[in-house]
Amino acid sequence: MRNLNDRLPVSNTGDELEQLSISLNNMIERLDHSFQQTQRFLADASHELRTPLTVLHGELEELVETNSDKLDVRKTSGSALEEVQRLKKIVEALFALSRLDAGEAQEESVPVDLSTLVTTTAEQMCLLAEDKKIDIAPHCSENVFVKGDRSRLKQVVVNLLDNAIKYTPEGGRIEINLAVREGKALLQVSDNGIGIPGEALPHVFERFFRADKARSRDMGGAGLGLSIVKSICAAHQGRVEVQSQEGKGSQFLVELPLTSEHRLLQT
Repeated sequence: MRNLNDRLPVSNTGDELEQLSISLNNMIERLDHSFQQTQRFLADASHELRTPLTVLHGELEELVETNSDKLDVRKTSGSALEEVQRLKKIVEALFALSRLDAGEAQEESVPVDLSTLVTTTAEQMCLLAEDKKIDIAPHCSENVFVKGDRSRLKQVVVNLLDNAIKYTPEGGRIEINLAVREGKALLQVSDNGIGIPGEALPHVFERFFRADKARSRDMGGAGLGLSIVKSICAAHQGRVEVQSQEGKGSQFLVELPLTSEHRLLQT
């Protein structure tokens, strides 16, 4: 059994095996109903929180701008604005996860040139890296085609780069490598940042997990970005893994199946 939509076959034998199958199916149905309720709650809560947070964000921005000459007001409202921005990121991430849990990871399924997607996304993320004088170096094989939702696949690249930028010190370096191996597209994002403690490595893709909660919170992290990466990869029949050593940087590897368009280009 691979998901809660499946049920055990029930044979009309009137014996204990039939009763056991019925009991197990009833239990699975209750679990399925419970998970669906949880997913609906997460989606509804995220949706309902988005509007008031957007309003608060706008009002606080206006308050900061109109009271730029009043230090106390500016300081207090500026602090509140930072917290609202943090909440907005968390809500948006929860909303994305709720859609992924509901099976909405691929609003479209089309051939995507991962080479172009990775290169252009890296160029856009360079603007964030410039503030910390971090060098982003993409090395991509040409015409690497995978099948899926372009916006979701871009989210994978953005989240991995955002994570690398956060945890790489000023003047550091991030390398992106995209290659093909054994019928798979392999995307590797490596940095020379602070790394991840060994005991934290098994948990980095868990929701709300942060290896260093205080440091992550100061950097604006909520512990959801890598969970989203894992969910999107799984929905595209792929996977993601991490290798890291504390103080020596991290390396994330995404593996996705190639589409037929790639194979045609190679013939």
